[in-house]
Amino acid sequence: MDVIGINIKRLREDKNITLRTFAKNADVSPSFMSQIETGKALPSLDTLKKIANCLSTTVGNLIGENQAAAGSTPIMRSAERKHLDRIGAGINMYMLTSPDPNKQMEPLLFKLDPKASSGSHTYRHFGQEFVMVLKGMLEITLNDAVYVLKTGDSIYFNSSTPHAFKNTGKEETEAIWVITPPTF
Repeated sequence: MDVIGINIKRLREDKNITLRTFAKNADVSPSFMSQIETGKALPSLDTLKKIANCLSTTVGNLIGENQAAAGSTPIMRSAERKHLDRIGAGINMYMLTSPDPNKQMEPLLFKLDPKASSGSHTYRHFGQEFVMVLKGMLEITLNDAVYVLKTGDSIYFNSSTPHAFKNTGKEETEAIWVITPPTF
């Protein structure tokens, strides 16, 4: 079973929530939720955030970030980064900090294959976000406004604004994404 599925099922059962009720609250079918919990399917980034919200936790907890070896170093070595792949077709996400239940922001590294996107719908949540493109091009939609960011460009916005993103370039895009409060 996949670590994400194991953690979701454990937290759901700890809260005594039935699979059917939980799936409804997370806006997915019970069969898909069952596949997630058994490691046969991985949810999209948007669905993973909804699941985390339903469980009153963060995506980082779901992917096992806080299950890392206990250490007091503030350094995150590149070889030690938690990696969450398949959060969307062609999207890989890397945690850039060590687990800390008191952190106020979550810096992430996103790598997007050409044409990869957050999905066909915008999403929103509580908080604020900062994005800086390290390589490639990234299109960010905020409400009905579309912003194209190139290498070195950055954007800052309230997460409550309906938003979506996609790589519109012909090469991989890399971006540093900082979210506050931490939802991953």
